Amino acid sequence: MLDNPIALLGLSTLLAAIPIAVWLFITLKQGPSSKKIALMVFGLGCITAPALLGLQVVWEGRTALIMALIPISGLAMFIFDSYLKKAFAALVLILCIISNYMENFQWLWSIKIPQFNLQSAIETNASSYFTATVLSLLLFVILEENIKLYVMRTIDRKTLYISKINDAMIYAIAAALGFSFAENVYYLYSFWPSVSNSELITMYIFRGIFTTAAHMTYSGIFGYYYGIGKFSMVINQQNLIEGTQDKISLFIAKIFNIPPSEGFRQKTVLKGLMIAMGLHFSINFMLQLQQDYGIRILFPIVILCNIAMFAFLQYLMSRKAGHLILLSDPSTKKSSTMVKKDEEVVIELMNMWLKDQRYVDVIHICERLLERDPDNNVVKMFKAKAMDEMDEKNIYKKILGTVVKTDDELSTDDKSIINKYTATKDSKKTEPQEIQNQPQPQQKKDILEKLTGEGTFKL
Repeated sequence: MLDNPIALLGLSTLLAAIPIAVWLFITLKQGPSSKKIALMVFGLGCITAPALLGLQVVWEGRTALIMALIPISGLAMFIFDSYLKKAFAALVLILCIISNYMENFQWLWSIKIPQFNLQSAIETNASSYFTATVLSLLLFVILEENIKLYVMRTIDRKTLYISKINDAMIYAIAAALGFSFAENVYYLYSFWPSVSNSELITMYIFRGIFTTAAHMTYSGIFGYYYGIGKFSMVINQQNLIEGTQDKISLFIAKIFNIPPSEGFRQKTVLKGLMIAMGLHFSINFMLQLQQDYGIRILFPIVILCNIAMFAFLQYLMSRKAGHLILLSDPSTKKSSTMVKKDEEVVIELMNMWLKDQRYVDVIHICERLLERDPDNNVVKMFKAKAMDEMDEKNIYKKILGTVVKTDDELSTDDKSIINKYTATKDSKKTEPQEIQNQPQPQQKKDILEKLTGEGTFKL
């Protein structure tokens, strides 16, 4: 069977698919907005690894120009938005294919791509083997993470299914699973005939579990930051209220003459990409050192790092802010019943309480505000942030776990939870120490009392 390339490829594909199917099932259980889109992203991710392999073949300078134009024009048909551009890409693709069967155009296949092998240039010109290793690893890390970023941007432009931060994470993970699947097939197919059974099993387990989980983590963390950038307008509004808008975002906005929210988005996406590349390079670098210099302690360190990164990814997936639906149909948006000035005053007070770690009070006020302005995404973000920051041991965090739901999803018992809590606070007849030390203006008290209503909340 190993002598038959087709049978070997089929078996390698089957074995590589088993761990990927498990990881994909776990990912889709997280509930993306569209499982079909997630599977489509997975399919695109499967193309990325062969694309990098094809790039290395092109680097050798022996490839016909038309062979490179075929996949490029095919991909352009999917990417281009204009029908005219799509038609032009399709025409190029057809001409490249049929030229092989037309004698008058056979000469086109003799045009070779000039050699520009970056990896070979690094290995030839590097001052030492260590430097060449570092630069080569960095080159492929940059290529791998950027090609997965390319998949995310393509899907983001073509669909409207990224409606929450966790969607971006799940789609990024799906792209990474596709890349890892194709990469694992390649490794099994290449090394199976030349290694022992024990070495093959070790490689299969390591790549199927740890390497795949590592790719998921790199892309998932990037997806988190990509999702934050996706909703930059909402988060930038919250940062303005909190007074935490950073200077880098403002600098980017000023340099490129773009709105501050767009500067925040560009900075956030770049930050996620740099973190993903940094983690990817660190893991690959430790594995390369272990292989070249026999530093055995590095292997268990890599395993522990993978576990820690995956745990951090699960933490990001569990955050309430990631589950908020921040994009909605404008035609269904409800008008606020609050005066804008009153809302700004209460949000200012709510931000102060958030800094004072009065998370239950913040959640209560957010609920009251959302009753009057249900589509206020800034208030939703404040509420989710209070839930995320609340101490895990706090009993109210468990009780209020359903607060992030919409009004339609909340039961009558859920809606009465906060009222019961505030009634308990009132019965104790104690006034918060920070309010005694820093009295609020009477105007803010009046507005807050008016908005909460029915005497259910007292300062």
